[in-house]
Amino acid sequence: MRSKFLTAGVAGHVDHGKTSLVRCLTGIDTDRLQIEKERGHSIESGIAPLALSSGGHMAVLDVPGHTDFLKNTIRGLSAVDMAILVLAADDGVMPQTLDHLDLLRFLKVQGGFIILSKADLVDDETLELAGMEIQEMVKGTFLEGKPAVSFSAVDQRGIPDIVQHIERETKRLEGKPLDGPFRLWIDQLKSFARFGTVATGTVLSGSVRQDDRLCILPPGKETRVRFLEVHNRRVSQAIAGQRVGINLHRVALTDVCRGMLLCNPGTFAATSLLNTELQAREKGVGPLKNRQKIRLHLGTAVTTAIVVLMEAERLEPGENGLAQLRISSPVAALPGDPFVLSLLNVPSPIAGGKALEIPLEKYRSAKAVRTIPYLKAIQKGDVSGIMDRFFARRLSGPVTAADIAMRTGLGISEVKEEIDIRIRRDEILSFEDLGFYGKSAHGIIKKRLLAIIQQVLSENPFQKTILPDEIRSRLAPSIHEVVFQETLTHLCREGRLVKVDGAFRLPWVSARLSREQERLVRLLLEYGHELGLVPFRADMFWKFHGQQFNKNEIQQLLECLHDQNRLIRLRNDRFLTPEALEQIKDEVRPVIRQKGRLSLAESKEILGYGRTLGLPVLEYMGAIGFTRREGNARVLSG
Repeated sequence: MRSKFLTAGVAGHVDHGKTSLVRCLTGIDTDRLQIEKERGHSIESGIAPLALSSGGHMAVLDVPGHTDFLKNTIRGLSAVDMAILVLAADDGVMPQTLDHLDLLRFLKVQGGFIILSKADLVDDETLELAGMEIQEMVKGTFLEGKPAVSFSAVDQRGIPDIVQHIERETKRLEGKPLDGPFRLWIDQLKSFARFGTVATGTVLSGSVRQDDRLCILPPGKETRVRFLEVHNRRVSQAIAGQRVGINLHRVALTDVCRGMLLCNPGTFAATSLLNTELQAREKGVGPLKNRQKIRLHLGTAVTTAIVVLMEAERLEPGENGLAQLRISSPVAALPGDPFVLSLLNVPSPIAGGKALEIPLEKYRSAKAVRTIPYLKAIQKGDVSGIMDRFFARRLSGPVTAADIAMRTGLGISEVKEEIDIRIRRDEILSFEDLGFYGKSAHGIIKKRLLAIIQQVLSENPFQKTILPDEIRSRLAPSIHEVVFQETLTHLCREGRLVKVDGAFRLPWVSARLSREQERLVRLLLEYGHELGLVPFRADMFWKFHGQQFNKNEIQQLLECLHDQNRLIRLRNDRFLTPEALEQIKDEVRPVIRQKGRLSLAESKEILGYGRTLGLPVLEYMGAIGFTRREGNARVLSG
């Protein structure tokens, strides 16, 4: 559903009669500041309500025409639904006439018409020439073919025609969306005794009621609506399209500023990155260069940014291209939001565009193959293509339908519909309240995870397993736990990963030893066989061979031989050959059968060593189920 509340932006060169027009239409002088009256031109945007005979509601917004107040002009035009472009018949087309026409075009204003003001100062021939000039100027713009109405604030000529054209335009304009979360760019701020801070702006979507909780972005401060005013009248609710003043509970005037966004808590977030489509102004001051620092006007926010062009090193006047804006101060933008760029030291627009995506990372040329096709799909409005590429690029974790809508600019209903289709096709995973995850992304994570494990195990031939924490730190520390665990589980089910005591190994990976290591393995096995029933440690072998080998490498090879079941490891880090263990069993078995039990003292007579070496051997035989303990003695199991 769309709102019937609309805003008309009255634009044009300074001193061309914009404020006089608004006063004639509404009876209100929008130059409210003393300095504006002294200078004779607007500095801030002024707003006046206009009641329509059709029952519609219109706010008429008079923006500054002087070039020095460009940012205030853009702030005023940022939320208008239609344009009334004013051009003085005695002056004709002037610099700010052209500037304001391009601003309206960049801000995606779709409706409106033209007014030739000060008609009382010229004759009919001059008026006709002015009309021809303006029609030539608006060729190729949204105002091409629109009427040019003659107007005079002195003799009131043209007023009925102007009202008629306003009525006609409002019937074909859609208005702002009533559904969706509340959103408002702050364009005016005041503080009143006993009430505190009042923030004013145009409701871009949704609605707001008294006592609603709101969030201020940035910095994310939460507040509450104390009361609402629409054109100086207290109301209980304000909806999309209306100009509203909101009294913010416990918010000091120093805590908030123009350019911040009011919204429902948890619905939007501020960003320092925007992927966008850009168009350089046709009659700009020169090309827009890659990595050029510019001034960004988005909503009512004004900040600096760096333009990173994706497809060229420069945009010549009139050219289009994709770009990432790296913004110095975060703004609460959404895909689809229009914006204007100007030079840092020249108050004139040089380019404009539309936000396509709120990215999670900086653009690099190496990412062009994934990023550019995705942005072109957004430009075309290709829902299926957008969703394909969105899920393929979203590797870190599940994402909700609302988050997809916020980051792509798609409607929430079409996102949900596409998700349902993909679930039926088994193309995405559903993690209930956490959201959805693409099967294509899941496949990428599985390949990366297996490659990481193989790399780690190949780097160290003695390491047979790897712990989950090490896998995750190498894969991506930011990956969501539920996706990480699901990937491990899935690989284990497929038989491509084996879980061992909380760690993981690859079933096909075995130790690859150097020639010198293979020689050392042979010496270790020979040493074990020579000792027979006596368990040995790494330092015993090390000393036996005159300390010529690395003790750590000896220990690692002993562990490797244990993993391969070529040696048996006892609890005190001693090792036995499997043959020695079988011999010990053969020695112990008849003694226990004859006596019914075996004490530690009796084991010394059989094995030839005392408690230090004997106890770990007896404990191991108990661990493998050959014997069991009864008091201080051992008996045969089974």
